[in-house]
Amino acid sequence: MKPRLRLKYTDFYKGWPVRENIFSQLLSELYDLEFSEDPELVIFLPFGHQHLKYRCRKLFITGENVRPNFDVCDYAFSFDYLDDARNYRFPLALWDKRERPPGWSAEMELQKKTRFCNFVFSNPSSPLRNQLYEKLSRYKKVDSGGRHKNNLGYRLSDKHSFVSQCKFTIAYENSSYPGYITEKIADAFTANTIPIYWGNPLVHLDFNPSSFINFYDCGSNEAVIERIIDLDQNDTAYLEMLRQPCYHGNEYPQSYSRERLRSQLQAIVEADEIPVSKKSSRWVHHFCHRADHMQYKWGSRWRRWKYRLLRM
Repeated sequence: MKPRLRLKYTDFYKGWPVRENIFSQLLSELYDLEFSEDPELVIFLPFGHQHLKYRCRKLFITGENVRPNFDVCDYAFSFDYLDDARNYRFPLALWDKRERPPGWSAEMELQKKTRFCNFVFSNPSSPLRNQLYEKLSRYKKVDSGGRHKNNLGYRLSDKHSFVSQCKFTIAYENSSYPGYITEKIADAFTANTIPIYWGNPLVHLDFNPSSFINFYDCGSNEAVIERIIDLDQNDTAYLEMLRQPCYHGNEYPQSYSRERLRSQLQAIVEADEIPVSKKSSRWVHHFCHRADHMQYKWGSRWRRWKYRLLRM
C-alpha cells in the first residue's frame, strides 16, 4: 500500500490541470494523493501568493520567466541554471517528450506544407518578435492566427493542425533569459515545422542546433530572414534541416526522465529539514515576496498596455 500524501496546488492560471499534470502523475506513482486544504506539500505557480497562507513544505514550479525565491519555497522545478541543490532544472519546453511516429518522412511532410510561415501569439509586448513578423511579411505572407496581428479573420480552433501546414514557425519567446525556454519551440517540433527561435541564448544546450533557425547564431532579424529565404527556396537544404532530430543524438535528455523526476519529488516529500514557512523570519520574506509578485504582475501588464498605446 502506498503512503498517503496531502497535496495542495495554488497560484496557478485558469485551466491548470491539477490532477493530470506531470507532477501529479509522478507523485501518484509514489503516494496515495489526497487533495487537501491541510496539506503536507504545497505546489505553487507564479500567478499569485495564496501559498503564503500555508505552513508546510513548498515546491515552486514555473513555465514563466520568474526565478525561484528560496525565502518562500523549499524546492523548485524551474528553467534556471542555478548552482543550488534545491533547484531542479526542468524547463517547460521539456515537460513533454517529442517523438516522430514510425515511418515518418521529411519528403512526405514537405508535400503537406501549404503555408509559408505562422505567427500565433496573443501577447503583443515583444518588439523583436513583432519586427520579425513585419519584415518577413514583406517576403511572403506570414499567417497570423492568434489574437495579436491576426490576418486570418478568425481565431484558431486547432493550433496544431494549422501550424502543421506551415514550413516555418516563429517561436520567439515573450522575453529572454539564460535557460528560459517554453513550449513555443517544442510545439513547432511536434507540428513538424522548422522553428525560428529567440529567447534563451543557451537553447543549443537543450535542442539540436541543426534542427532550427537560431537568432543567436544569426545575430539579427535581417540575418534570420536571409536564412529563412535560403531554406524556403532550396528544398534540399530545407529537408536536411527538417530531418534533424530535435534532441541531441536523437535522445530525450536523461535528466528529465520520469525516473529522475520521480526520485527528485520523493526526495522533496521525504526531506526532514524545517520548511521555510515555519521559520521565524518568514514574515519578512512573505512581505518581500508579495512586493516582488506585484512588481512582476503590474510590470507585465504595463508592457502590454504600453505597446497598445504606442500602436494607437
